[in-house]
Amino acid sequence: MSGATLAALPASLARPRIRRLAGLLVGYVAFLWFALVADRILGSGQLDGVLADIWRVNEDPAALAGQWVSATLLAFIRRVPDSGPQTLMLATTLGAGGAIGALFLRFRRAGWSVAEALAAVGLLAVHPAVLVLATTGQTLLLAVLLVGIVILCLDRAATVGDAQSLMALGLGLAALMLTAPDALYIVLPIAAILPFCLRGVQDAGSAAALYLITLFPAVIAVGGILLGAATMGEAPAYAFQRWLAPMHGSLELAGSEWLNLRGGRFLQPLREMAPLFYLAMPPALLALLALLFRPEERRRPVAALLALAGGPLSGASATLFWHTTGPLPSIAVGMAAVLAWTTSRAWTRPERLLWLVWLAVGVGLSWGTGWLWGQEDLAAWRSALPI
Repeated sequence: MSGATLAALPASLARPRIRRLAGLLVGYVAFLWFALVADRILGSGQLDGVLADIWRVNEDPAALAGQWVSATLLAFIRRVPDSGPQTLMLATTLGAGGAIGALFLRFRRAGWSVAEALAAVGLLAVHPAVLVLATTGQTLLLAVLLVGIVILCLDRAATVGDAQSLMALGLGLAALMLTAPDALYIVLPIAAILPFCLRGVQDAGSAAALYLITLFPAVIAVGGILLGAATMGEAPAYAFQRWLAPMHGSLELAGSEWLNLRGGRFLQPLREMAPLFYLAMPPALLALLALLFRPEERRRPVAALLALAGGPLSGASATLFWHTTGPLPSIAVGMAAVLAWTTSRAWTRPERLLWLVWLAVGVGLSWGTGWLWGQEDLAAWRSALPI
């Protein structure tokens, strides 16, 4: 569109259009950055085995264990001519670039200046946790994006409380259950605090009605998983055990130092994951300050509570049931919660600057400390980078 055409449009129409174009440009630049890093990883050959394992997932329908959304996307990718395991990295870099562009738009709509929004997404783009999600071809990126959407729906439900927002929340939870095998441990913290955070829940009857509306689609999704397994000759009990098994098998468990030392426990991994998360994403601590000093935040605390503790709680729950090989998934979930909460609030300029400073500290600590690189595949990923 030409500059003259833009000038002829009313300001109320021109600004959103320019903002969307800016979001597309930011997303494209982020995609180029992620693709550059992914190319470096591919050239090293460090993740060839991991990519090959993901590529083979839907050759065994029983091994899908309910990950139908991820499997459907993988099936589409496999139909691309000349596609292969490396194509998975192209898909995640595209998805991560689009997410960065969408986040830029969210920051701008929340009142952040162009410079502040660019600084925020720029810091996120160089955060090691984000880079790992974007450049390893794993389906965790899709689950993390869905977590952010679910928390936005949850925050709207806490603010408005209408049937439409509750239905959107229920559909989001169902999609999450069909995307990641450990989504149950993300849903559990949400379900636990749900009745205490939504208006109109005054007694056990209204709490039961709330759960029926929001969790019924997720229950249907789990039922579909069991039914689908039954059609392949698996008893429902066995299918459910497979779905909850550590990463769908024991090979990953045998090589997981995290599970070998902490598996089957809750408090120990929670005590360890919480400080790791706050080191990686210090802006989460702003949620605690908001809950303490903002009366309006205490009236709708659900998003702030999940930003503060959702990630560590989900990671500790997954460790209790032997279903995570390290802290990275819970940290990624917590980051999604923090970003969803941040972009749905109005901030003063000093608060925005403090948020950026704390995020920069988190990026530096994440690169400079060894907590993220304990797993063998992540250590190989780090060794492939020239930094």
